[in-house]
Amino acid sequence: MASETEHRRPAGVKGILPAGRESVAVLVAIAVGWVALGHYLSLFLWHALPGALLGSLTLPGYGMICQVLTTAVGLGVSWALLRGPREALALSLPRGWDGAITVLGAPLIFVAASWLAIKIAEPYLLEELATQGAGASRRNAGAFGRAVTQAPLLVTLLWGVVLAAITEELMFRGAVFGAAQAVTRRWERASGPIAVVVAAAAFGALHADMKGSVGIVRVISTTCLGLGCGTARWLGGSVLVSMLLHFTYNTISLGIGRGWFRSDSDPIVSVVPNPLLAIAAVGAAAAVSIAVIRARRASLLLRP
Repeated sequence: MASETEHRRPAGVKGILPAGRESVAVLVAIAVGWVALGHYLSLFLWHALPGALLGSLTLPGYGMICQVLTTAVGLGVSWALLRGPREALALSLPRGWDGAITVLGAPLIFVAASWLAIKIAEPYLLEELATQGAGASRRNAGAFGRAVTQAPLLVTLLWGVVLAAITEELMFRGAVFGAAQAVTRRWERASGPIAVVVAAAAFGALHADMKGSVGIVRVISTTCLGLGCGTARWLGGSVLVSMLLHFTYNTISLGIGRGWFRSDSDPIVSVVPNPLLAIAAVGAAAAVSIAVIRARRASLLLRP
């Protein structure tokens, strides 16, 4: 039987290094390299691939190539070096109703993140409107904004929802979260929250790729999403839970861009369509109800 000390150690390195400080260093190196690859691969391929090939690719198509390559390399290196890659990346099935609670709570997280991002960016947005006109935000969103709103729906769903959630959650709530938690393991209860913040900060920083107020909104909202996904990963113990949250969040974001929640009534909460606000309220109430029922059942099972 393994000792208690062995159980507390992070996943070791397969056939190369024993579990301990060396394995933590390797996990940190994998996380840093994975994020760097996610950031620089698109730039590298843009200069490395033939111009004729690049000219034939749409932005979603090019983005999907980068997403698949980044994920394949990150997973491949993790499986090659880590003794327990599944544990290090939290690749386990969600427990019980964790997935349902996460999906039901996602609209409220989107509403809160959007409201906060707009409030922070509001002074810059007003300045842009006064100096550059109403089209400034659309120009700053650039090709990305046009692709989200105008590309074929199935292509956008695959690129901006499914692959984005898988790629970014494995990178940030898998590798980065696991590395941060392993480094701060000695602090026990604080280790999880620290990992949530570190992964969210890295996630937000990697999305600082637009100018002006729309760039501010993007960084703030993705950081908030990162905090939500990190909390789901921490409490649920599985990166698949954070994937579900990310998937639902991006679907809502796509719906906003495509007018799925359009309403003629004035929004009760700034920039948030009232139909979405209603969905968020109902979803949050359902999530809380499920959580309370689970807690009561658990307490009954513990009674003598």
